[in-house]
Amino acid sequence: MKRNKYNIITINLTSIDSGAPISDVPCGSCTRCCEVLTPFLTPEEVTSGLYPLSLIQPDKEMILENPNVGPLVAMFKKTPKGGCSMFIDNKCSIYDYRPRSCRQFDCRTQNHPETNKVAKEKFGIERL
Repeated sequence: MKRNKYNIITINLTSIDSGAPISDVPCGSCTRCCEVLTPFLTPEEVTSGLYPLSLIQPDKEMILENPNVGPLVAMFKKTPKGGCSMFIDNKCSIYDYRPRSCRQFDCRTQNHPETNKVAKEKFGIERL
């Protein structure tokens, strides 16, 4: 954090832009990832103005790896557990222009405690 001549505090914000491929997941009626995950936003998505923003504190490992890391920019959370604020009436209200991290997420290959059960039940994949 630093102050400028107008006594305004500035902080570093961190956006995440993964190089992971866009996933073609046969989700069917499963919406578990929307219910529990908060999508991170790329720099372009942050500046687009299309998404409600939320800041998430980086974990200890990220801070140790990069002391200059700032809060992570994500979609606004709708519940204390996480979950996407655009998940309305059991569906994605912005599906056609959902963030890149939503398009990349694949419960079959990405380990997340809240979606591991889905991957095991639906696809027979057990993640640790």
